[in-house]
Amino acid sequence: MRLRRPIAFILSAALAASALTGCDSFSGHAAAAANSAQVQQLIEFIADLGLERDLRQALQKGGDLRQALLTLLGLENAVNFNVDGLTSARPGQHAVQVWEVTAQSAEDAAALAASQIRAVLEQLKSSGVTEGRIGMVEVDGKYYVVVDVEVTEENTFEPIRPASDGDDDSEDDTIPGVTVENGLLIVNVADLELSQNTDITAENIIEVINKKAGTSYINSSIKVLNLSGCAGLTIIDNGAFASCTSLTKIILPEGLETIGTSAFAGCEKLTTVTLPSTVSEIGNYAFSLCDNLTEITLPDGLKSIGGVAFAGSGLTKINLSGCTSLKSIGDSAFQNCTSLETVLLPERLAEIGVQAFYGCKSLTSIDLHNTQVKTIGNNAFIECTSLETITLPSTVTEIGGCAFQNCSGLENITFYTVPNTIEREAFKGVKAEDLIIHCPSGKTNDLKEKLKASGLSEDKIAKIHFEDDLTTFTYLLGL
Repeated sequence: MRLRRPIAFILSAALAASALTGCDSFSGHAAAAANSAQVQQLIEFIADLGLERDLRQALQKGGDLRQALLTLLGLENAVNFNVDGLTSARPGQHAVQVWEVTAQSAEDAAALAASQIRAVLEQLKSSGVTEGRIGMVEVDGKYYVVVDVEVTEENTFEPIRPASDGDDDSEDDTIPGVTVENGLLIVNVADLELSQNTDITAENIIEVINKKAGTSYINSSIKVLNLSGCAGLTIIDNGAFASCTSLTKIILPEGLETIGTSAFAGCEKLTTVTLPSTVSEIGNYAFSLCDNLTEITLPDGLKSIGGVAFAGSGLTKINLSGCTSLKSIGDSAFQNCTSLETVLLPERLAEIGVQAFYGCKSLTSIDLHNTQVKTIGNNAFIECTSLETITLPSTVTEIGGCAFQNCSGLENITFYTVPNTIEREAFKGVKAEDLIIHCPSGKTNDLKEKLKASGLSEDKIAKIHFEDDLTTFTYLLGL
C-alpha cells in the first residue's frame, strides 16, 4: 500500500502553471503554486513585482518584517491572512501575511508557501473569486513570501463549519473508528475499511467520512491519525497529510519503510512522533514547518534523512547515535530548528550536508569525534550563535565555505587532523580573542596556513590561542 499526495499539491502542476503565466520571477512561481494548490479557488493570486520590491525594502529595514512592510504599503490596519483575519475583515480592508520559508529551490519554497495558503482557504467559503497579490524574494539563502488580499463588498469570507453531532466526545455509529472531539476528528484509518484502490490521504479520508455521515469536514479537521492497523503500508509519500493544521498525533504501523516528500509538512500542531523500527528513509520536507514538533524517536535502522526534512520544526533534541547505517544528513535537514539544543550523531556518519544545521541558534556543542565525517558542507552551521564547542574527527578532509560563519559564541575547536581544505569564510565572524584551538602536535603552523587561506586575517589568527597538544593517544581516549 502506498500513500500519495493530493493532486493539487504536486509540484509539477505548480511548475506547469508557472510556465503558463509567462513569468520567470520568484513571484511567478509563488502565484502559480498558490493558485494550483486551492481545491476550490477563492483567491486568484497575481504575481506583483511592486509587492516583491516592497518586501525587499522591508527586509533591508530589519526589525518586525510584517510591520515594516505594512508601513511601506500604507496598510497599518491590515488583518492577518488567516481564518480569523479574513472572516472579520471589513470590505476595503486588506489581509497581509509574510512567511519565511526554508527550501532548496524557489519552486519548493513556492509549494511550501502554497500549502500554508491552502490550509487557510480550505476552512473558508466565499461568494466569488477575489483577486490577491503575491510576491516572493530570496535573501541570503532564505525565501520570503508575502500575500495581500483586499476584501470586497462582493466577496467576503465566512468560515466553513463542519456539521457534526456536537462538541462532546462521541463515536458516530455510522462511521466505525471515527471519534469527534470538540469538532475535530480522531481517526482509526483501518476501521474506515477504505477500498483497496483508494490511496490513503487526508483528502480521501475526509471524503469517505463526509459521504458516510453527511458532514463537511476538511483536512484540517483531523486531530489524531492512527495508521497502526494499515497492514502492508510501506510508504507515505508526496504530502499525503501536508498542512493538516489540527493534527497533534500520528500513530504509524510497523512495516513502514519510507516517510516520503512533504508527508507531514506544515502540520503545525504536531507535537511528538514515534517512528516504527522499520523506517529507513525520511524524505525531503517530510516534517518541515512542524512548529510544535519538539520530540521525535528515530529508529536505529534509519539510513537517510532528506533535504529540509525537519527544517523549521520545534525539535529540541536529536538522537541519531543508534542509527548505525546513517551516512549522511541531507542539505538543510534541520535548518532553522531554533530550539534545537542537543545533537547526538552516529559513528558511520560521513557527510553533513549544505546548511544542515543553519540557524540552529540554541545549539551549544557539536561532537564529531567518534564519527567518520569527511565533509562538512557549505553553511552547515552558519548562524549557530550559541555554539561554544566543536570537536572534529580525524577523518575530516573538507570544511565547506561559511560552514561555521557567525558562530560568535565559539570558545573551543578541536582538530584531530588538519583538513585538506578549509573553504572561504568557514570561520568568518568568530571572536578570535575568545577562541582556543586544539590541534595535533607540531601542526599549528599548517593549521594557521589553512585558516589564512580561508580568509581569516593574520591579525585575527594571531589573537587565537593555539594548543598543539593532541596525540594519537589523546584521540583514542577522546580527550
